Amino acid sequence: MTDISGSREIHRLAVVGARVVDGTGRAPVEPATVLIEGDRIVGLGPSPTTGVSADATLIDGWGKFVIPGLVDMHVHVYTPEKWHPELFLAAGVTTVLDLGGQLHDVAAYRAAVESGVRPGPRILFTGPMLEEGEMYAGFAGFCRRFDSARTEAEVDALADAGVDGIKLYVTVRPDTARRACARAHARGLPVFMHQHATWGAEAAMAGVDSVEHVNVFGQLAPPGFWLAEPAKLNPFEYGGWLWRWLSDLDPRADAVRHLYDSLIAAGTVLDPTLVLYAARPGALGDDVGDTSMDDPERTKLLPLLPPAVGKELVGRWAERRAAAHIASEAAKHRMRHAWDNILALVGGFHRAGGTVMAGTDCPNVAIVSGFSLHRELELLVRAGLSPMEAIMAATRRPAERLGRSDVFGTIAAGRSADLLLLAADPLADIRNVGRIERVICRGVVHEPEKLLGGLRRG
Repeated sequence: MTDISGSREIHRLAVVGARVVDGTGRAPVEPATVLIEGDRIVGLGPSPTTGVSADATLIDGWGKFVIPGLVDMHVHVYTPEKWHPELFLAAGVTTVLDLGGQLHDVAAYRAAVESGVRPGPRILFTGPMLEEGEMYAGFAGFCRRFDSARTEAEVDALADAGVDGIKLYVTVRPDTARRACARAHARGLPVFMHQHATWGAEAAMAGVDSVEHVNVFGQLAPPGFWLAEPAKLNPFEYGGWLWRWLSDLDPRADAVRHLYDSLIAAGTVLDPTLVLYAARPGALGDDVGDTSMDDPERTKLLPLLPPAVGKELVGRWAERRAAAHIASEAAKHRMRHAWDNILALVGGFHRAGGTVMAGTDCPNVAIVSGFSLHRELELLVRAGLSPMEAIMAATRRPAERLGRSDVFGTIAAGRSADLLLLAADPLADIRNVGRIERVICRGVVHEPEKLLGGLRRG
C-alpha cells in the first residue's frame, strides 16, 4: 500500500466502506464512501452506488468508522514555542479555539501551521481575555485591561485585527458585557465569557454566546460564599471556591431550573470543561475517565511535551494528590458530592434543552493538548449526553457557535476535509473516539504514531 501519511500532493482521496457518523446527528451511513478533492469533501454516499475516480487514492474503511475532525472549543496557545501542534492532530483535533492569548503569539502559531512549517489544527482565536478591573497578575500574559468607556473601541480593535470571537473575563460587569456583546455581534463575532462580576443569567441577558466552565452556576452560591475580588486570588484558590459549597446544592432546585431557562431562552451555550474539575476527585483515586494519556505516571506523552508544559503537568498532578492526601474524610465526601453535582448540573442543562460544547482549557491543570478532549467526551456521556450528542458537542455544535457550519463540523460536500478513521464504533463506546487510525486534516492524511514519532525524533 502506498504511504500517504503527511502527503500534501494528493489531489483526490476516497475513504471507502466505512460506517460514517457525519456529525449532524442523523443515523450513520453504512457502508459509505467519502470523496475528497484537495482540501474539500466533494461527495458522500453509499459505497455500492458512489463512483470513485480512477486517479483517487483509496483508503480502506471497511469494518471501520468515520467521524468529523474534533474541535476543542477552549484552549490556550500561551506562546508558540510552548506547544506541539502535532499533539492535536495525533488526537484527531483538527480545529481549536484559543480563548485567551496575546495576538502576536496566536497569530504566529496560526501562521506556522498554515504555512506548513508544522502540522497542526486549524486555529481560531479571540486574542486577549478582556478585563475592566484589576487583573490577576499570573494571567496578565493572556489578558488586556480596558477602560469600560471604550468598550466598543476595544471590540472594534480586536475585530479589525482579525479575531474569531471576543473573550470577556472575570471582572467584566453586566453593563459592560452588554455593550461588548452588542458591538461584537454587530461585527459578526460571538462572545465567550468566564464569569464572576457578571453571573449566570446576567451573561445570558447581556448577550453572551457561550459561558465557559461551570462557573456559570456561581450565581447559585448561598449567602456567605460570595467572592468580591477574584482577581486577587490565585487560580488554586479561585478554583477551590466552587468546591466549598457545590456539595450542598440541589441540582433539582427551582433556582437551578430558572438558570437553565434563562440560558436556553437567550441561546447561550455551556462549555463546561469537565476535565478541568475532574482533577480534584481524580487526585483522590476516583474514576474520572481514562487518564492514561494525561496522568504523568501513566502517559507515554510526557517526554513529548515541551519541557515547561511537562513540568507543570507533573507539578499540578502532584499538587492535587498532596492536597487529597491530607484532606479529611468529611472533605473528601464533600468533594465527591460536589463532583456528582457538577455532572448532574451539566446533564440537567442538556436535558432541559440546552446546548453543550466540548472544551478542555488545555494545557491548564492536568490537561494534555488534544488527548484530554477524548476524556472530556467520556465525561459528557457520564453527565447524560449520548455518544452521538457528545460527538456533536465536539463537531457540529462548535461550528454552529462560531458561524462556520459551512466550513467544518460535519461531513458533507463542500466542507473542509477534516475526518477521523476509527478502528471501533464510537456510538457503542465513546472511548473509541481515541482509537484513531488515520487523521485527515484539510485533505492531508496523517497517522497518529508517525506524528508522535516525529516529536520523539525532534
